[in-house]
Amino acid sequence: EDLTNVLPGEYSVEVEGSNGCSAFMFFDVEMSSPDETNICIVTVDTITNSNLIVWNPLNASDVVSYNIYKESSQSGLYFLVANQSADSLSEYFDYASNPAIRSWRYKVAAVDDCGNEAELSEPHKPIHLTSNKGISGEVNLIWDHYNGFSYDTYYIYRYHPSTGWMTIDSVGSSNISYTDLAPPGDSSLIYMIGITSPTT
Repeated sequence: EDLTNVLPGEYSVEVEGSNGCSAFMFFDVEMSSPDETNICIVTVDTITNSNLIVWNPLNASDVVSYNIYKESSQSGLYFLVANQSADSLSEYFDYASNPAIRSWRYKVAAVDDCGNEAELSEPHKPIHLTSNKGISGEVNLIWDHYNGFSYDTYYIYRYHPSTGWMTIDSVGSSNISYTDLAPPGDSSLIYMIGITSPTT
């Protein structure tokens, strides 16, 4: 009564009675793919200094792994960079990309136990921050927008050995620059731009 591990296609069932009469039923087994996966966030991991891609795992028993894609040097063209087991944490560290140079876009897709791949997720791209010192000692910060979800505010963080990390200001999400007019007067400064994800 059960037919498992079959390819998509048309199947027929015949039931024959003791009187020699038969009945037939026809069924179409359609190919199905897993649901689309959603990326939670793509960020820069401060411990490894690499891009970290985090996604929501699907609650489906037939999902065995996730494919992680990264945009190539051609806009909109993605290539597979990793396949990660569904039993692992739903995160991937891209050690091959240096976030100090630029940012990259990523997509994720679930793969089921038949090898079917879901539609690729919507792309996410982290923030890339650059800084330079002005002629009067101020520090100019310029960054690009995070892509992947909506947010209202950028938070500007500054680290100095005397204070540790502190939030020095926040600006609306339409801004991509900020000038720290009175930073502590030495070269031990580190800056970070942050946003709040709408998911946990």
